Amino acid sequence: MPETGPPTPHALSVLRTPRWVLFGLLAVALAVVMVFLGVWQLHRYQLRSSINDRIDRHAAAAPVAGTDRILPAGRSPSDADEYLRVRLTGRYDPAHQMLARVRTVNGNVGYEILTPLRRSDGTAVLIDRGWLPPADPDGAADPVVPTAPSGQVTVIGQVRLPESGGSGPTRRNGHVEVRRIDPRLLASAVPYPIAGGYVTATAQTPALSDRFVQIPIDHQNAAMNLSYILQWWLFSGMALVGFGLLIRWEARKRAGLSAPGDGRRGARSAGSSPGRGSRLPEDDENDADSPARTAVPDRSSRLPEDHPGTR
Repeated sequence: MPETGPPTPHALSVLRTPRWVLFGLLAVALAVVMVFLGVWQLHRYQLRSSINDRIDRHAAAAPVAGTDRILPAGRSPSDADEYLRVRLTGRYDPAHQMLARVRTVNGNVGYEILTPLRRSDGTAVLIDRGWLPPADPDGAADPVVPTAPSGQVTVIGQVRLPESGGSGPTRRNGHVEVRRIDPRLLASAVPYPIAGGYVTATAQTPALSDRFVQIPIDHQNAAMNLSYILQWWLFSGMALVGFGLLIRWEARKRAGLSAPGDGRRGARSAGSSPGRGSRLPEDDENDADSPARTAVPDRSSRLPEDHPGTR
């Protein structure tokens, strides 16, 4: 009866060694971390999708009048009111106008012009009237700002939350400049209370100057986060599957089986080893060339003429 090769050890037996236990813990830890990274990207996807929904919903709605509740003095608007279209009536105060520098619109760097709009209750809202390029190609000169209309104006625009990372205003060339638009940090530059949010103008009566470039409201790139979710969760599964394949390979190696592709060694080791009376073709070739296998005459088989006197 032909002999069979040694049985392949169970893959779990490989995990009894400290080294493979450590590898297993590392693979599980990597998988868990990547799952949590995918969950974090899922939250980012949901946040950006909700912002896009809010932009579209407010853009389709009619402007809201009576902004005292939406843009209260000294307080930021609620997140739900961001991008809300509003209608404000008041008078511009060009004496306290501010320039937001290093602002990029459509790939170009310039300035956004912030002019306080005084309301009937004595408070004000910063109106971002639009973007202007520098006065010279080098960007060193301040822009030439169109004069704000005098008298009562009506502005239609979108509510914006204060930007993070801002600092206090600085004075240069006779006007106030800021880097980030945060009305709460600019309150010291005006002699009256101002709202904690601001408004980007989209229309005005009388009309805005055509030299202004309207500040766009860009949608969030939520699709990017969705691709990151799939990538992190795919990598997590690959880490566990890869560790399982390594365990299987190690188990085969311990059984004396060859790696895939080494057919001759695997065949000899996987139960096809020759029995006691069987020979392989290469054994015959080796025997033919071996001096030890050279035929020697047998004394018992000598011919009669080899024995004198025998007939």
